[in-house]
Amino acid sequence: MSRRTKELGGGELEAAAMDVVWERGGWVSVSEVRTALTKDRPLSYNTVLTIMVRLFEKGRLERRRDGRAYLYQPVQSRERYTASRMEQILDTTADRPAALASFVDSLGESDRRQLRRMLDRLGGPR
Repeated sequence: MSRRTKELGGGELEAAAMDVVWERGGWVSVSEVRTALTKDRPLSYNTVLTIMVRLFEKGRLERRRDGRAYLYQPVQSRERYTASRMEQILDTTADRPAALASFVDSLGESDRRQLRRMLDRLGGPR
């Protein structure tokens, strides 16, 4: 799990919970997520349950019954989620080409080479 500060707000707790779910790779219980999160900070079971329910209601997790409890798994991979967030952010700009150019300018050379290889594979321009 990525290291975060010990005092986290709601959005940061959701992000930390998603980190755990993605790292576990499969169906996880609230107890498993709580165990992983409480290594860095004390959290009650109900707090983690609330976080998981919120993530489910936001469409970030799916869930299934497991006895009296639920198991959760991510709807999207971390990579697909990141890509969709990038798309959402690009949709907010008035000048998409300028935003893309600025993003590419901010990349390191290794990332630029990777981007060129991916565009070449897709038949995109250099």
